[in-house]
Amino acid sequence: MKTDKLILFISVIIFVGLVVLSFFLSKNITLSINLIFIGIIVLTVPYSVYRFFQFKKIRSYERDLPKFLRDIAEAQRAGLTLVQAIRASAKSEYGVLTNEIRKIEKQLSWNVPLEKVLKKFTERMSDSKIIVRSFMLIDQANKSGGNVEDAMDSLATQIESLRDVQEEKSAMLNQQVVMMYAIFFIFMGITMSLIKFLIPLLQTQGLSGGGLGLQSFNANPCHTCINNPDPGCFGCASFFTISSSLDFGKPEDPASYYKALFFIMILIQGFFSGLIAGQISSDSIVEGVKHSLIMLFAGFVVFVLVIKLGLI
Repeated sequence: MKTDKLILFISVIIFVGLVVLSFFLSKNITLSINLIFIGIIVLTVPYSVYRFFQFKKIRSYERDLPKFLRDIAEAQRAGLTLVQAIRASAKSEYGVLTNEIRKIEKQLSWNVPLEKVLKKFTERMSDSKIIVRSFMLIDQANKSGGNVEDAMDSLATQIESLRDVQEEKSAMLNQQVVMMYAIFFIFMGITMSLIKFLIPLLQTQGLSGGGLGLQSFNANPCHTCINNPDPGCFGCASFFTISSSLDFGKPEDPASYYKALFFIMILIQGFFSGLIAGQISSDSIVEGVKHSLIMLFAGFVVFVLVIKLGLI
């Protein structure tokens, strides 16, 4: 089983186990919510982080591949066969690609057929369409008896051109990524303003019996769920848990409910805004994991700090 599938499988097993355990402990709603929250983290974070580092590694492989292809082409022009050219080129350094090239060289030194060696290499590089297609072309050119060295040079040029286009595209779309960050921080500012100005107004209206011809209402939508073990209060219990964990206030205080609510909204906004930023800049949601982590950390720290300082 591939590493990413193994990580996902283990994460799913742990998540399901925690969810099942939370049902057995349903009488303790706070503990159940904590278990489910931990399960969601276990389900999403390890796999996302692994895929992100794999994505960066593949990009590094693609960056170093053209140099390797040109070295093989030069060795062939010097009179070496393709196998000899690969083994000779493997003595050079190609960054993070070096270890993979050394594996190819060792397999060839054990007289493993070139076709099988290239197939094994493309299987290891299956996350990179560029590398897989390049080595399929090399294998076909070698079998057909064509001018392999010219094919190598052409491939190297094409890969570099694709990389340049991707970098140019990323540079042009950086403004959109900055805009995603701006939207996130504006959203965070709006939520803080609502807590600062709107919540006191709701509390005042509730205490005054409406003031505008409205019947009296409780500014805390979860007031009926305070110390209520009913399963229907699961959502409100999650807000109470967050409030008590981060010291947002007592469950009876309407402000603590809204602080917990907007805190969750900020984290959700940050997570998905980061994924969208990655898709915009690099055509990969996995690349957006780093943006998500930055926004999640910034949202958490800023929101909690503002509350601790008494600014809202």
